[in-house]
Amino acid sequence: MAQNLDLLSAGNDGISSLTDAFQDLSGQIDQLTAVADARSSSKLAGLKTKMEDFTANVTLVGQVKAGKSALTNILAGQPGLLPSDVNPWTSVVTTLNINTRAHADTKSKFTFFDQEEWDNLVVGGGRLGELASRAGADEEMEDIQRQIVQMKEKSEERLGKHFELILGQSHQYDYFDEELIERYVCLGDDDDPDSVDAKTGRFADVTKSAELYLDLPQYPVAMRLCDTPGVNDTFMVREQITLRSLRGSEVCVVVLAAHQALSTMDMALMRIIAQFENRQVILFVNRVDELENPAAQIPEIRQRVAETLKAAGVDANTDVIFGSAKWAEAALTGDASLLSEDSRAALNDMHKVADQTVAQDDPVRAIWDLSGLPGLLTAINARIADGAGLRLLERTKRSARNLGNQIRATSVARQLSDSGAPERDFEGRSPAQVMDELRRDYDAKITTLTTDLREKLIVRMQGAEANFVKRATDSLIAHLEQYGEQGTWQYDPAGLRMLQKAAYFSFARNMRSQVGKLYGQATADLEGIYRGILGNHLGEFGIEAPTTPNVPPPLGIGRTIALDLQSTWWRRWWQKRKGYEAFAADYARLISSEARSISQDIEENQVAAVLENIRSGLNDFLKEHEETLLAIAKMGGEAPQKDSALAAKLLGEQNREALLGDILKGLGSEEAA
Repeated sequence: MAQNLDLLSAGNDGISSLTDAFQDLSGQIDQLTAVADARSSSKLAGLKTKMEDFTANVTLVGQVKAGKSALTNILAGQPGLLPSDVNPWTSVVTTLNINTRAHADTKSKFTFFDQEEWDNLVVGGGRLGELASRAGADEEMEDIQRQIVQMKEKSEERLGKHFELILGQSHQYDYFDEELIERYVCLGDDDDPDSVDAKTGRFADVTKSAELYLDLPQYPVAMRLCDTPGVNDTFMVREQITLRSLRGSEVCVVVLAAHQALSTMDMALMRIIAQFENRQVILFVNRVDELENPAAQIPEIRQRVAETLKAAGVDANTDVIFGSAKWAEAALTGDASLLSEDSRAALNDMHKVADQTVAQDDPVRAIWDLSGLPGLLTAINARIADGAGLRLLERTKRSARNLGNQIRATSVARQLSDSGAPERDFEGRSPAQVMDELRRDYDAKITTLTTDLREKLIVRMQGAEANFVKRATDSLIAHLEQYGEQGTWQYDPAGLRMLQKAAYFSFARNMRSQVGKLYGQATADLEGIYRGILGNHLGEFGIEAPTTPNVPPPLGIGRTIALDLQSTWWRRWWQKRKGYEAFAADYARLISSEARSISQDIEENQVAAVLENIRSGLNDFLKEHEETLLAIAKMGGEAPQKDSALAAKLLGEQNREALLGDILKGLGSEEAA
């Protein structure tokens, strides 16, 4: 068990501004709660709970045996927790839930593929089978089916009668240890079947995900560390799972091996991370302890990495951190015997050229600093603070300000009710009728807006497809005219992805602009209803529009398509075509079907969620204010109250308003200021 867990606090400076802001906001919400009614108090408590439950999603991706699991173990403060030896390797997505508030009695949970997912693999050959089938590669489909039958037989042999029963189920435990984890998440090395015992990987073929729950007070916010498998598995099932894991992830840590760096990195992974924003991606070049002369070699590797990033369309300014999970383990455990003679030599080489930030009088701290973990933790925390954390902070502040102004309006309504002021009406309509009309009006507007956004995106995606198909087929015909049917022609689909990405970003810009305007109109209409009920008694009053939904990166654009493959079946597909026109027509159909598959993925997994968030955000906003407005209208229509307790309470309303004004100023309310 690790002894020096306080080392994990090294990156907390990167997130301290966020945690301090959360704490300040929590105190301001407490002040609001003290002057709020029961309904508002409940909503304010909900805001605090959202802050307390904030969990940052960090996903680690990389090649098989790059050291993702070893690095995840260090970040979890438990070296050796996830299997990270040469044999076996991780085969499923494993999520470490650190400091999360749920699942108090569950320490580990393993979920299996359901019957539909398994059938898709067994019957259709997974994604690879889908691609081969779309390209008409019949012989290769037969080969894929043979491999699947072998895998199915192996799984059934391992699990026996339990095989069919566990599909779609999950196993939960109140503990976890290395043996339990290996049973669910490890595949042995097929080249060395005797390398692991019979228990290892018993359920791995059918396990979709594993979740572990642990506490680490050294981390100031809750975190989900997601350790993904390499994306180069036989049937591309794991690529799909990795994509699913990355959706919703705030930070993507790409783990490379120093001796491989990016020169041989799986390009499928490069295509995926190229869809992220620069601030979301961190490259960690691991295993520098295996370099003969790291001080001299690291600058060379850094240059190669920059060149490869640029070629792959990834922002060259992406953070690149060099380090060693092995050195970090030695520091964390205080066990220098973990380091080989070569590793020690590499460490000494690095220490000679270390800058002033590396501890010089504390050997353990010096090893930790040279391991790269402080830089990695700082970078992760900074991205959390500037991304999901900041968005939650701003949303919560905005909601708190709106609730404060609703409390203020309610206070004014109480005073008017006590004086017997008449209820205003709206050209003969009641406030309830006005709100009902408003909801119907904006439901129609939001339907029109989301439909328009979707249709414009589809038109642009189809235009990107048609543009690419024309250029590709023109290039193909030119090749055939010059070289005939000799050799293999390949047209890089990067152009297709670039056009699709441009279409998606245009959708995002239009969405933010048009939704912002619509939300602003709804907010102005609501303010009009408040003033229609309470007249000029509100003074300087205003509410704020809801936040426009966040648009996630279009990760589906990076998934593997048939045009990316250089496999045997792709070369055979070329060889089986005869005749220029037939070849060009077949190729155009293949490109179109592949392009549509990307568009469909983007629409179903990205756009649909954004459009639903647009609708639900506005609906929730209108509903919240409707409840307040109808309660205020009811007060305004009641006869004056003579109850002495209520009268005594109302004597303090002016003090309440003054206090509310101070709190709102603290929350940054422009109206209060």
